[in-house]
Amino acid sequence: MKKLLLLVAFVASSFSFAQTGYVDAEFLLSKMPEVSAAETQLKNYTSNLQADITKAETNANARFQALQQEAQSEGVTEERRQEIIKMAQQLEGSLNTEKQGAELKLATRRNELMQPIYDKLNAAIEKVAKAKGFKIIVSVSSVLFAEDSANITEAVKTEMGL
Repeated sequence: MKKLLLLVAFVASSFSFAQTGYVDAEFLLSKMPEVSAAETQLKNYTSNLQADITKAETNANARFQALQQEAQSEGVTEERRQEIIKMAQQLEGSLNTEKQGAELKLATRRNELMQPIYDKLNAAIEKVAKAKGFKIIVSVSSVLFAEDSANITEAVKTEMGL
């Protein structure tokens, strides 16, 4: 009875392993022309955002200097100095908010450009996996050992016409 249970467990684990494949998604992404186009668009978008931030920083620095000069001028009351300090803090907060907004815009744009590419890749992986009878596909980066027959990277590459 023990031998039968061990045999069943061994066959079940072998069967389960045979239904697991792996794919090198990073390699496939590097071969997709859409990725290069998206990266170019992101680079241009980043440059535009950086130009906007640089302009905002230049304006903020000019305003900071004007506020500093006013705060250090003779005859400025303590009440006015406190107003100037508050204005400088608000200016700094606005600049930080603008920088964070630019980072959020960049992340959103990256997602808008890359999500359709990821969807296309995932659809091809799923199609090949189903055709080959795999139940689970993992990333090659998480595979310590596997037979080459479990690698579907080339089949997905062919499916995508890369």
